[in-house]
Amino acid sequence: MSEFKVISADSHVQEDPLLYRERVPKKYRDRVPHLEERDGARYYVMEGKKPRRLDIAAGVATSEDQDREFRSDPSGGRDLDRRLADMRRDGIDAEVIYANETLALYMSPDPEYQMCVARAFNDWAIELFGAHRERFVPVAALPVSDVDAAVAEVERIARLGYRSAKIPITVKDRPYNLPVYEPLWSAVEDTGLVLALHAFTNDRDLYPEDWGELDGVGGALDFMVMRMADGMSPISLLISAGVAMRHPKLKFAVVECGAGWLAWLLYALDEQYEKKHMWIQPKLDLRPSEYFARQGYVTFGDDPSALRNLDWTGAGNLMWGSDYPHDEGTFPHSREVIERTFEGVSTEDKHRIVYGNAAALYGFD
Repeated sequence: MSEFKVISADSHVQEDPLLYRERVPKKYRDRVPHLEERDGARYYVMEGKKPRRLDIAAGVATSEDQDREFRSDPSGGRDLDRRLADMRRDGIDAEVIYANETLALYMSPDPEYQMCVARAFNDWAIELFGAHRERFVPVAALPVSDVDAAVAEVERIARLGYRSAKIPITVKDRPYNLPVYEPLWSAVEDTGLVLALHAFTNDRDLYPEDWGELDGVGGALDFMVMRMADGMSPISLLISAGVAMRHPKLKFAVVECGAGWLAWLLYALDEQYEKKHMWIQPKLDLRPSEYFARQGYVTFGDDPSALRNLDWTGAGNLMWGSDYPHDEGTFPHSREVIERTFEGVSTEDKHRIVYGNAAALYGFD
């Protein structure tokens, strides 16, 4: 594997604790994401989401666990010298970088507040990473509750130099097959931004009541797996509703959801479109799987099942990601994970998945 460059198409940065208190309008500053001490425990508090306890792992974390979740990095990945050292240690040449806590921004019920927080993050992240285009692609946060405001932010972040923007992976009451989003799809297509849909970015709080509790009843494990399964929804909706057909230059990437389910989803979409054609609208000019092959991408990390289905999915729409530095990611053993999971995969396909596809999609030099 040493002969290959590797791009992580899914990495993270912890937001600066002062980011939102300094950059959002004063009327929102008592609502912005922040840390709180409650009954001797430490929580991260975000509007619309159950407070997340942060200190529960301290007593059970191994020495290797300290490498992850920024437990031993007080900068949260913002110290670029330290970050680059971690990348060298892990064998990573470049990264696509998502927010950390701000993934949950879309759970707030207030569209104006969401956009103010998103704009603050977007200004900050491009200032931090924007001068290093050959190594980092930060991904902007893009709320969609107000479509007109989302279109304006798409145009603004494109001028700032962004190459990708993240929307909620699911919006329960206004799914992505509805015509209301047409101006947004057009704006994203026109600017050339990659539309990202990251796991755990639903528009409502789906965290289980026992998350982080010492007497949990399995909610955490079920939550982690089933929220990855959410990745099927936007692919199905964007293709089934004809969004991909009407916007052939729109590129979209489902992130941190694994990819073992992709072969089944594409086959099922093709099968049902063919067999139930008399009931299905709109009529598509290609098979559903052909739209995905032209426009869609899925990232995965430690998911051998994704690589056992290349006969169905092909290698041109898969991207590897370390999920740095999360517990469920591959840091600091990414090269070993790649060697293990890609056993039996051709050299050409391996290169495309760990480097070539992301390099072409995001414009890495």
